[in-house]
Amino acid sequence: MMGRYGNWIGLFVGLVALSACAKPRAVRGAEEPGIDNPAFGTSLDRRDLQKMLNENLSVLWRSPVIQRWQAENRPTLSILAIRNETSEHIDSALQSLISDFETQLINSGHVRVISLENQPRLMEEIRKQHAGGFDPAQVARWGRQLGVRYVITGKVFGIDERAANARRVQYALFMQILDVETSEVLFQNKAIETKAIVR
Repeated sequence: MMGRYGNWIGLFVGLVALSACAKPRAVRGAEEPGIDNPAFGTSLDRRDLQKMLNENLSVLWRSPVIQRWQAENRPTLSILAIRNETSEHIDSALQSLISDFETQLINSGHVRVISLENQPRLMEEIRKQHAGGFDPAQVARWGRQLGVRYVITGKVFGIDERAANARRVQYALFMQILDVETSEVLFQNKAIETKAIVR
């Protein structure tokens, strides 16, 4: 009897030793289904940002501003840089998110999207001044300079909490749509995502 258990234990130890010697290998997502699912930490990743964007868009598609845009027959709109108010290095992910947002707005047919990438001097000014906080009057001025009727602006922020054996970070993607002529806030929403490490 002990010999049979000894064989199983030997096999288990051998498999553990073999897996410990295996070298890491590079894979594509198609080769490892679900590779994007696990969280690698409490940092924001592309999946988190996409989820928060989709939540904001879901609320936007049901909001009165969509009927307004339909009545105006595809007015012009531009998306300002989304401010990163976290300690995360996610600026490139936010740029990618803006491109995704632009794509969804273009494909919706509700507005004509004016890309800020084609206006580098003005974009640089907006980046410098936008760091100071949300000022609807300033945003409206930039919108007039861009020649657009509406602007979308936003920010990502997080609240980090720690306990003896856990860490939790609650992130939010906040978005606003402003009328350039009046500085009126026509749409505002906040989507939340929580990441945690628990032991």
